Amino acid sequence: METFCQKLPKIELHAHLNGSLSKSTLKQLGCSEESIKNYQETLTDIKQVFNQFQVAHNATNTLENLNLATKCVIEDFAKDNVIYLELRTTPRSEKDLSERDYIETVVEAIRNYESSKIIVKLILSLDRRRSWKEQLDTLDNIIDLKQKYPDLIKGVDLSGDPGKGEFFKKLFEKARDNGLKTAIHCGEIKNDNEVMDILDFKPDRIGHGTCLHPDYGGSEEIWQKYQHLKIPIECCLTSNVVCLTSKSYEEHHVKELLKNSLPFSLATDDKGVFNTTLSKEFTVLGQTFSLSKNDLWNISRNSIDYSFADEEEKGFIRFALEQWKIRNIENYPNF
Repeated sequence: METFCQKLPKIELHAHLNGSLSKSTLKQLGCSEESIKNYQETLTDIKQVFNQFQVAHNATNTLENLNLATKCVIEDFAKDNVIYLELRTTPRSEKDLSERDYIETVVEAIRNYESSKIIVKLILSLDRRRSWKEQLDTLDNIIDLKQKYPDLIKGVDLSGDPGKGEFFKKLFEKARDNGLKTAIHCGEIKNDNEVMDILDFKPDRIGHGTCLHPDYGGSEEIWQKYQHLKIPIECCLTSNVVCLTSKSYEEHHVKELLKNSLPFSLATDDKGVFNTTLSKEFTVLGQTFSLSKNDLWNISRNSIDYSFADEEEKGFIRFALEQWKIRNIENYPNF
C-alpha cells in the first residue's frame, strides 16, 4: 500500500507554502540549528501549531528566501509524485517587502520552475485575524495581480487562527465577481453561525470541514444543508489529528464523507509542520478505512474535478492519471 500510494499520481489542493517547508529547506534558508531542532516538535493543540508557523515566517521574510522556499516546496511535492499542486499563502509585508512584492515573488518562483512533472497554481489567502480594511486592501492587490497572472492566480482563501476574527462575506463576493475561485477554511473548530454563513455563500471548496456533522462538533441542521450543497471538502487527516480537532484517524470526519459518497480530496495542509506527505495521507486513509487501490486512484482522479485548473489542463491531468493506471494495473493486486 505504501509503495502504491507513493507512486500514485496525486492532486494536492490544500497546501500552505510556509507550513510546507521541510527541515532541509529551513537549513538552506539560514535558520538556526535550535529553531530547526524545535520544528515539528510534539504539538498538543491548534494554538501551538500557529505559534510554530513563526519559524517558517521568519525564514521567508526576504525576497530571496521566499523565492527559494517556493521552489523547494514545489520540488518536494514533485518528488512525492504530486502532478498538480495548488499552493496557498497569505500575502504579507515585511520591512523591505510589500504584499505585492510577496505575491510577485511567489508567482515568479512558480513561473521559473520548469518541470513536465507538475502543474502549479496559486491560491492567495485573506488572514481572518486582520480587520475588514486590511483584508480589503489585500484582496484589491490579489484582484489586480490576478489580471496580470490569470494562468497562475486562481483563487482566494480565508485562513489564519480559526479562533480569531470573522468571515466577511462581502469580501468573498467581490473576489468571486472578479473571477477568483473560493476555497475557504470552514468549521476547523465549532462555530455554527459562521459555518452556516459560509455554506450560504457556497464556496467552490471547503477547507477541513471538521465541525459539520453532529457527531464531530457540528449540528443536524448544518449537516443537512451540507449534504444538499455537496461542496468538495479538502481533508487533512494528519493535521486534524495532530491539532486534536479530530480524536484519531479512525474517528476522522472523512468517515462520513466516505459513507455518504460526498466529494472530498486528500491534502497535507502543512506538510513541514506536521511531518507528512500526500503519499502518507493516502496510505493512512487506505489502511484506516480498508480502501482498495482502485478506491484511492478514484479519489485522486475525482480531485481533478474539484481543482481550479482550466478544462484543458484538467483533461491533460486526467489523461496522465488514466495512462498511469493502464501501465500499472497488472503490478498491483486488486487494482
